[in-house]
Amino acid sequence: MEENQRSSSSTAEDIGLLDVVVTLAENLKLLIIGPLLVGVCALGVSFLVPQTFQSVAVLQAEQPTASLMVTAAVLDPVITTLRLAGDDTVDEARTKLRGQIKTAVGRNDKLLTVTVSDHSAQQSQVIATALLRQTYQESRPKGSVRARLETQLAEAKSRFKNAQDAAEGVLKRLESSNSVLNGGSELARGYAELLTAAGAAQNQISAFESQLEGLNDAQVVQSPTLPQKASQPKKGLTAIGATVAAGLLLLLFIFMRQAWRKTSINETASAKLMRIRKSLGLK
Repeated sequence: MEENQRSSSSTAEDIGLLDVVVTLAENLKLLIIGPLLVGVCALGVSFLVPQTFQSVAVLQAEQPTASLMVTAAVLDPVITTLRLAGDDTVDEARTKLRGQIKTAVGRNDKLLTVTVSDHSAQQSQVIATALLRQTYQESRPKGSVRARLETQLAEAKSRFKNAQDAAEGVLKRLESSNSVLNGGSELARGYAELLTAAGAAQNQISAFESQLEGLNDAQVVQSPTLPQKASQPKKGLTAIGATVAAGLLLLLFIFMRQAWRKTSINETASAKLMRIRKSLGLK
């Protein structure tokens, strides 16, 4: 009995595998020609789709600068200068331009990568350059903030000069023989403190000047590039993807059609299908 059951199950498996092979053999031409035709059509359509070029710039800046780049204060002057609006309103042109700009800040290097897309390679570079220039201008403090920074800068310069002058006076006293014999260690300590104060003032001067100057070309690691090849559409990947997808869909359709044919041959299954149709109100 066990041997008969094993034999029958093995035979059923062989028949099932044979059915699959027969189905594939009968529809081999359709499975080959169909996906190829779909892939060729997809390739042809990809040639009709407008190309997209990307200009990439990299600069030493963080997330606040990336957020500044897509504000109206930066985008509107760029739209006006390059006449990007056309027949669109300012809001529509701004939304469109914002969609062409992508920014990303590296986790490790903290570099800001700006990518500008356009249907023209030259135009993408022009927009990226104008975007950086306008960002430089908007990054500079204005109004009361600028006045406060200028006051702090003047005070820091004054402290630096006073510390330098005092340090020079103490140095002259240290160089005299009398000061070495009388209180030389205190003068040396005072001279070191004055040098420290001068260094701190110098650091403050550099920080205030950097804030007043804002972003500039000194922070640019890579100027906006002129793309040589289109980034979209990827014609090869589009054709391959369409071919594979069409092949899988055709394969699924063939096996479903074959299963339906087998089911319709089986009288018991046909009776069940009729009952299901009646229950659903179908003819």
